[in-house]
Amino acid sequence: MEALAAQKRSTIVVQGSRPSGEIMTVGEWMDRWLEKYAKPSIKLSTYCSYEMYIRVHVKPQLGNSYMNTLTVDELQDFFLERGQHGNQKGDGGLAPKTLTNIRNMLHLSFDQAVKNKVMAENPIEGVRLPKMRKVEMRVLSRNEQGRLMDAAKRVPEPAAFGIIFDLFTGLRIGELCGLRWENVDMDKRVFRVCETRNRLPNFDDSIRASTSVKTVKSTKTDNSLRTVYMMSSLFEDFQYYHDVQMAIMEENPGYNREGYVFCQENGEPYEPRTYQDLFKRCVRQAGIADANFHSLRHTFATRALEQGMDVVTLSRILGHANPSITLDKYGHALDDHKRESMERLDTLYDAAAPTAATQTQEEDAPSASFSLHMKF
Repeated sequence: MEALAAQKRSTIVVQGSRPSGEIMTVGEWMDRWLEKYAKPSIKLSTYCSYEMYIRVHVKPQLGNSYMNTLTVDELQDFFLERGQHGNQKGDGGLAPKTLTNIRNMLHLSFDQAVKNKVMAENPIEGVRLPKMRKVEMRVLSRNEQGRLMDAAKRVPEPAAFGIIFDLFTGLRIGELCGLRWENVDMDKRVFRVCETRNRLPNFDDSIRASTSVKTVKSTKTDNSLRTVYMMSSLFEDFQYYHDVQMAIMEENPGYNREGYVFCQENGEPYEPRTYQDLFKRCVRQAGIADANFHSLRHTFATRALEQGMDVVTLSRILGHANPSITLDKYGHALDDHKRESMERLDTLYDAAAPTAATQTQEEDAPSASFSLHMKF
C-alpha cells in the first residue's frame, strides 16, 4: 500500500509526465537489471562479482523493500551493517573497497531504474562510506629482485621464465597466464595484452564444478588492452624461450594446443592459482619474505620510475585508466627524481641573481628593494 501511494503521489506531483513504472521490489529489480542491462555491457568477471553482491548482500538485506519507497537512511543502514557484519568467512565486516564496489553497482542499477520510472530519484547519492585506507605496496629491493631472477632460472619448469618476464613488463597474473603466441610479434619485439585467464564462478548447469578457469578476450578495463614492447636484453632471453617452445611443439603434436606462452610442462595452460604456486616456490628459494605475485608489477613500476620513465608512458604500459592512478600508486618512487630535478635549477638561480656590478647600476631602480639579492 505504501508503494502504491508513493506511485500515485509521484504521478500527481509531476503534472503531464508519463505514469511511473511498475512497482517492484529491490530483489526483483536487481535480478532484471543484472541480466537485461548489465550483462550485455560488462566483462564476465564483473558479472560474477555483481551476481555475488546481489545474491549474498543486497537481496537478503534489501530484497523485500520496494524500489519507489527506498530511502537514503535504509541504504545507509545497509552499508553500516555490512561494514560491521558482512564478512561471510568469519566475524567482522566487509572491507571499504568491497563496500565501494557494491555502492558503485547500486548506483548504476538505480540510475537505470530512474530512467525506467521505477524510482523517482537515485537515493544512493546520499550514502556515505568509510574512507578507504591506502595499502602499503610490497616492492622488491634490487637485491631481492636479483635473487628472485636467479631462483627462477634454477627451477626445472621452463615457464618460471614468466616471473622474470613479469619483472620487466608489469603484467597482472591473469594477463601473464592468458598470453598466447598469436598475440606476440617476434619481428617487432612486441606483444598485445588482450586476454586474461581467471577462475570464475560457473553458471553452466551441465557442469558440476562450482568454478571453472576461463580465458576471456577482454582484460580489466579498456585501457588494459595495450601493446607492450620488450627491451633488448629481455627479448634475447625471450627469443631463446620461444625457440625452445616451438621445438617442443614441433616434436610433440598436440602439445600446448591452445598456444599459451607460459604453459605447464605437459602443455596444459596455467591457471593463476597454479602459477602462484610456482612463484611462491621461487620466492622461498630466493629467501624473500612477504611478497605476492602482484609485487612483481609494483616492482616493475617502481624501477621504471627510478630509471626516469615518465608517468604517462608507464601508465599506458601498466594499463591504468589514466596517469593519475599511476602517480597516486607510485609517486613515492619519484622522490629521488624530484630532488635531482630541483638541483638542476641551481644554474638558473645563480644566473638570475644580480652580481655586485649590476647591483651598483640598479641602486636607484624602484624594483631593487624587491630583488631576491637584496632580501638576502
